[in-house]
Amino acid sequence: MPNQRNSYNDPQYPNQPQGSYPYQDYNETTEQNIQQGNAYMQSQQQQYQDPAGNRVQKRREVYKDNGQSMANTRYWITSVIYFLLGVLEVILGLRFIFRLFGASQASPFINFLYNLSHPFVTIFNGIFNDQTIGNTGVFEISTILAMLIYALIGWGIVSLVRIVLFPNVPSRTETTTTRRRRNS
Repeated sequence: MPNQRNSYNDPQYPNQPQGSYPYQDYNETTEQNIQQGNAYMQSQQQQYQDPAGNRVQKRREVYKDNGQSMANTRYWITSVIYFLLGVLEVILGLRFIFRLFGASQASPFINFLYNLSHPFVTIFNGIFNDQTIGNTGVFEISTILAMLIYALIGWGIVSLVRIVLFPNVPSRTETTTTRRRRNS
């Protein structure tokens, strides 16, 4: 990049030897760490004078809130649980519809769907008698029951995650503001 200027070797700074650090005249660094409840703040301020005589202030602040971090984790876990529950409900719903309309098990997709959903429905078989409709249709009460029970289990797990990962908000917050005014 021929148009880019390198301040270390720039003719604008003739007193600097090649490769030296250009900020030698004035350097002051202050750090501040504050812990309040679950929140943590680190502030670092640096002041220096560059070779052109400009006073430069550089400030860096880092905020970490453990309550917000816990809320993010809770959101992620509940989203994953609801996604998995949604996938399971769709699979069971498709099984119910295809069994109701008597879809042919000779179809590879229908066979795959029945084999995939069978482990989730088999524990509910025999609670109620499934009703046949016409020659090939089956009204599977066990599939509806499975959908209901899995939805309740998913809701219970999400509720437990929300209780366990509830952010611990401090009961006391203190704020101090200072203003100065010049007298004219």
